[in-house]
Amino acid sequence: MRKLAISLLSVFAALILSSLPLLSQTKVKDLKSHYMQDYAWMRLAQIVPKVTDRVILPIGTVESHGACAIGTDNYIPQNFAELIWDKCNALVAPAVNHGTTGASVARFPGSITIRPEIMEEYLYDVMKDLIRSGFKNILIINGHGGNTDPLKKAMTRLHLETSAHLLTVDWWKIGFDAAAQVYGGKPQQSGHGDLEEAALVLSMRPDLVDKEMYEKLGKDNVGRAGVEDGFFMVPAWATSRLPEKGFGYMDFDVKKAKEYTQKKADTITSVFLEAVQRWEMNEEWKKGK
Repeated sequence: MRKLAISLLSVFAALILSSLPLLSQTKVKDLKSHYMQDYAWMRLAQIVPKVTDRVILPIGTVESHGACAIGTDNYIPQNFAELIWDKCNALVAPAVNHGTTGASVARFPGSITIRPEIMEEYLYDVMKDLIRSGFKNILIINGHGGNTDPLKKAMTRLHLETSAHLLTVDWWKIGFDAAAQVYGGKPQQSGHGDLEEAALVLSMRPDLVDKEMYEKLGKDNVGRAGVEDGFFMVPAWATSRLPEKGFGYMDFDVKKAKEYTQKKADTITSVFLEAVQRWEMNEEWKKGK
């Protein structure tokens, strides 16, 4: 009975879609919106995969970030999605705004955490239905390190089950030289709520970085470098972590922040576009073409 119902639903959907006028748009930028959730299901079925089979999924969490807003890990991937969707010819999916916040900052006001095993299943379900809707190339922009392992596990399962193409980006692990090019110093991985993460927030919403609180508490109290391996503490002694002692203090120059953010965005775009090109080439090889 269930199979019959699904079959009838498929026929019904096909009849509706066949009666609709075909889209003349050939790129996402030609559509009325690049947000997936702005469309009725009938219209989305026309867009995917005819106009695009690519989608960007921003994911983050809510947690303390020193003088930066507790939504920093959500704002950053959403902003990257805004900067790159056009060049990537991709729709933007609704964001996943709660993630696996670490125990070291989980008890500070505003922090919300999802258990890793729940996060994996949640991300699996979200991406599974993006694939079911016709998206074959999925770019996940991750704003938070605690999401990385659950995300990779979910992605691996889905690829093996569906053959979909998935790429995730941990923004703080890419383009190490971007900060050095803009701010000087040596290339290195960003800390937490430090110069680089604050810059990504400043570039879109300067009001989300509390300069007054940063100056009142003092830069060495808001943030501190970590300690060597062998020490573990909960909670952390600072919710902003510097890459190393004396380096990574905030810079409130919005122009520099925008330049830095664009460099990171360009790196994400170039890697995703090359990945899609190679994925599609591999698909053609599989067909013997």
